[in-house]
Amino acid sequence: MLAIGLSVGNKIHQADLQITSLGEALGQEDQMDQAQRRLRQDIGRLTRDAERGVKVPDARWKNLRNRISEFKRWSSQAAPLTDHRSQAGSAPIQDVRQAAAVFAEASDYLIETSRFKPSDIKAAMPRFLGALTALETSRSQARQELTSAIWKAADKNRRENRRDIVSVLLGGLVIVAIIFGMAIWLRRNLVSPITIMAARLREFRVGESSGDLPALERADELGDLARGLHDYRQAVESRRSAERRAEFLANHDMLTGLANRLLFENRLAHEIARSVRTGDVVAVFAIDLDAFKAINDRLGHAGGDRVLKRTAQLLLSCVRDGDLVARIGGDEFAVIQVARAQPAAAETLISRIFRKASTPSDDGAPIGMSVGVALSEPGQTGNELHELADLALYRAKADGRNTARIYNKHLKEEESQRERLARDLENAVLANELRLAFQPIADTASLEIVGYEALLRWRHPSLGDIPPDVFVPIAESSGLIGTIGSWVIDQALRAASTWDPKISLAMNLSPIQFRSADLATEIYNAALHWHVAFDRLELEVTESATLLGFQREEVLATLDELRKRGAKVVMDDFGTGHSSLSNLKEFTFDKIKIDRSFVATMHSHTSSSSIVKATIGLGKSLGLIIVAEGVETDEQLSVLRQWGCDQVQGFLIGKPAECVDLMGNDDTVSALQPSQVAQIVPAYEGLKAADTVGSQSSR
Repeated sequence: MLAIGLSVGNKIHQADLQITSLGEALGQEDQMDQAQRRLRQDIGRLTRDAERGVKVPDARWKNLRNRISEFKRWSSQAAPLTDHRSQAGSAPIQDVRQAAAVFAEASDYLIETSRFKPSDIKAAMPRFLGALTALETSRSQARQELTSAIWKAADKNRRENRRDIVSVLLGGLVIVAIIFGMAIWLRRNLVSPITIMAARLREFRVGESSGDLPALERADELGDLARGLHDYRQAVESRRSAERRAEFLANHDMLTGLANRLLFENRLAHEIARSVRTGDVVAVFAIDLDAFKAINDRLGHAGGDRVLKRTAQLLLSCVRDGDLVARIGGDEFAVIQVARAQPAAAETLISRIFRKASTPSDDGAPIGMSVGVALSEPGQTGNELHELADLALYRAKADGRNTARIYNKHLKEEESQRERLARDLENAVLANELRLAFQPIADTASLEIVGYEALLRWRHPSLGDIPPDVFVPIAESSGLIGTIGSWVIDQALRAASTWDPKISLAMNLSPIQFRSADLATEIYNAALHWHVAFDRLELEVTESATLLGFQREEVLATLDELRKRGAKVVMDDFGTGHSSLSNLKEFTFDKIKIDRSFVATMHSHTSSSSIVKATIGLGKSLGLIIVAEGVETDEQLSVLRQWGCDQVQGFLIGKPAECVDLMGNDDTVSALQPSQVAQIVPAYEGLKAADTVGSQSSR
C-alpha cells in the first residue's frame, strides 16, 4: 500500500510539474502576445499619422524603435521548455521565437519606411502583415501543442490512478475496509477532481468552458494542478478574445464600426462571383459627404466625427440586412446591394437615403451627400465596378452635389472625352493652342480703364473653343496647371510690358499653384524679366485657395510675401464661400471682388442687393477697394455708383479680347473711352455665359 501510495503521489507530482511547466510556457506566450499587440497598435497609429502627413516627433520614432529592439531581444532570450517531459511544445515555441524575430525586423523596416518615405508605406505593409500573420499562426500552433500536452498528461494521470486503485482493491480482504475507505477518499479528493479537470479540458478544446474547475482552493499538488489549468484557460480565453478583437479591427472601421475597405473589397469580389451563379445584379454605391471640411471647420474634428457616425447610422438604417455598408476612408462611404430587380432596387435605396438625410438633426449639421451608383455586368471585376461608381459620383458632384447619378454609357463617353482633352492639353502650350484674353476693369465714376484681367482660353484644333470651366479642372487634376500657370504668368506680363505703366494686370491663381513654394519668386522673376513693376500686379485668389486645410499657413505665407514685394492681393468671388469674413480677419487683402451672381440679381432679389451694398460698406470701413464683377447694364452701373463702388468689370465695360497690343502706336489704354471700350472685339462670340471671371473659369 505504501509503495502504491508513493507511486501514485510521485505520478501526481510529475504530472503537476509537467502541467506547471506547460502553464508557465503559456503564461510567457501570453506576455509576449500582449507585448506584440501593443507594439502592433503603436506601429499602426504611427504609420497612419505618417500617411496623413502629420509631423511625428523624433522622440516618438526613437521610442518605438527601442521597443522593437527590446521585443526582438526578449523574443530571442525567452527561456525554452527545459523539462524533458514537456518537450511536446518545444518545437512550436521555437517557431514562435523565430516568427517574433521576423516580425520585429518587418516592424523595424515599416517604421523606417514611414519615417523617411511615407509614400512607400502601402508597399511595405504586406511584408509587415505577413510577418504578423506568421507570428500569430506560430503562436496559435504553439498554444495548441501545449494544450494537447496538458490534456494528455492529465488524462494519463487519471488512467494510471484508476489502475492503482484497482491494484489496491486486489490487495486482499484483510485490508478491504481500509482500501474501501481510501478509495472513497481518493475518489472524492483526487480522482473526481482530476476527472472533472480532464472533462473541462475536453470542453475547452472544442470551445466550451461553462463549468468551474474543482480544487482551486487546495494547497496540495492537485490544487497546483487545478490552478495551472485555470491559468491556462484564462490565457487561452484572453488569446481568443484578442483574436476576435484583432479580426474585427482588421475588417472594420474603428470610428463608425462599419466594414472597412478590406472587408468591402472581399465582400464585393464574393458577391460578383456569386452573382454569376444566381443571376443577381450587384450595385455599388460610392457616397461622399458634401462640404465635410466646412463641417470640420465649424464643429471641430469631434463634431466631424459625430457627423460621420450619424452618417453611418443613417446608411445602416436605409439598407437591408443582406447589404453591406462600408467606410472607405475620410468622408467616403460605400454600399453593396445585391438584387435581381435592378436598377429599381438601387433607385429605391437612393430615395430612402436622401429622404432620411433631409431630416433635421439635433446638432444642426445637415448631412449633404453625393451618390454614384454602378450596376455589375458580366465579366466585370470588383475594382472596375467600384471605379464606375466613382465616375458616377464625380458626375453627381459636378451636377451640383447633394444628388445621385447612376452610371451609364453616356458617362463613359464623357469620361473618354475628358481623358482625350487631358491628353491634348499636354501639347496645347507647345502647339500654341492656348491664348490669353484681357477684360478691362474701369473706375466706376469716370469709366477710365485702370487695369485688365488676364483670362485663359483654349482653341482645340478639332473641337474648337473649350470653355475654361471644362479644361481648367482637367489641368488641375492632371498636374498640368503648374506648367500652364507659368505660361500664363509669362504671357500676361509680356503683354503688360507694352501697356501704359499706370494700367494694372490682374491674374488668377489656382489653388494647386500654391503647392509650389517658389510661386512668389516665380512671379517676381517674370516681372523683372519683362520690366513690369511689381506694384502693377493684382493676384486674385478664391476661398478654395485660402482654405487648403493643412496647407493654409503656407498659402497665407505666399500671399504675404507677394504683398511685401508690392503686389496687390485680391479676394475673388467674395460672398460665395462660408468663411469670407474669416479670411478677411486672418489676411489683409487689398481688394474685394463681388461675385457676378450677386450683381446680376441685385435688382430682382432683395437679399442680393443687400449683400452688394453691405460688401461695399464693409470694404469702405476696412479701407479696401471694391470691384463689382458682371456689370452688364446701365442700371447696374448707376446703382453701384450711388453705393460708392470703386471699380466695375463686365460686358458693359468691355468683353474679354485677344489684344495683341493694347497700347497701339499712338493711343494709350488710359485714353480709351467707354464707347471705344465696348467696341473691343471679343475672343469668341456666343460664349458670353462662359466668359466668367471666377477663379475656375478665368484662369
